[in-house]
Amino acid sequence: MRNGEIVRVETDNTGTDVYGNHQVRACVRGRSVRQRIYNVDRLKYPMKRVGVRGEAKFQRISWEQAYDTIAGELKRVKATYGNEAIYLHYATGTLGATVAKSWPPDASPIARLMNCFGGYLRHYGTYSTAQISAALPYTFGNTAGNSIDDIENSRLVVFFGNNPGETRMSGGGVTYFAREAARRGGAKVITIDPRLTDTAVACGDEWIPIRPGTDAALVNGLAYVMISENLVDQPFLDRYCVGYDEAHMPAGIPPNNSFKAYILGLAGDRTPKTPQWAADITGVPVATIVRLAREIALTKPAYIAQGWGPQRHANGEQSARSIAICSNCSLPLMW
Repeated sequence: MRNGEIVRVETDNTGTDVYGNHQVRACVRGRSVRQRIYNVDRLKYPMKRVGVRGEAKFQRISWEQAYDTIAGELKRVKATYGNEAIYLHYATGTLGATVAKSWPPDASPIARLMNCFGGYLRHYGTYSTAQISAALPYTFGNTAGNSIDDIENSRLVVFFGNNPGETRMSGGGVTYFAREAARRGGAKVITIDPRLTDTAVACGDEWIPIRPGTDAALVNGLAYVMISENLVDQPFLDRYCVGYDEAHMPAGIPPNNSFKAYILGLAGDRTPKTPQWAADITGVPVATIVRLAREIALTKPAYIAQGWGPQRHANGEQSARSIAICSNCSLPLMW
């Protein structure tokens, strides 16, 4: 600071800066906070709409007028409709704030204020991980995976829609961790993504482009190869998994409702999930699907991780579950 104004943003320069306990250097976004704070377009005072919604016509009002307007509307809505008509939208205010607690949302200052006011209607889930967080407990019981530094102990890394090069881009953060762990362990890194991402360029040995939202179909094609070529880890499935085949279904379930029956076309849709079937949907060539299935199944240990992108689609929870289920079939290091 100089004369009360930010002139420079420093990054982490503490600790010994050794691998595993390394400094997390600020990314470009973090370093640009000074420009954002002093940007001419930043709102610095309350603005009230004076035109028709969508006209972008506003006038400046005082903080006192803003407080009075909001408080008056809260009291009017509560008196007319009750507290259940007051909804706090997810991400209201600032998430990740350092001045006031903002996570979990129920602990934020505005939520605590609304509790004192009689309560409010809240949300469930998040725009980040709503489907994967809801789906994976049915598969694993919880959604905890291995640390990313376990890549160092693997021989193959497969990223399904996982792009830490952009989503976790700070220097010394996850991007560095993934790249350095792969270098130390010598693992081959395969990225499956519609885009040639920064992760695919900086960390990947092979990029497999795929049509958006078709990850589950690709996984089904991989599973078909693993099952038909007897590449699954059957002892692991027998001991730990319910629902893989007919011998391990819950009591009372009709025949041909197992995962294996679905993949082989014995279930209700009567459609074998062959590599050709998957290729027609995903755009991934048949030869690539067959090779990838064998590579995942035969390389021990493998590190399989999925990002949050595949589950941000209609039926995204099924994409998340399919990646996890296929990982179980081949017994990788991580889902």
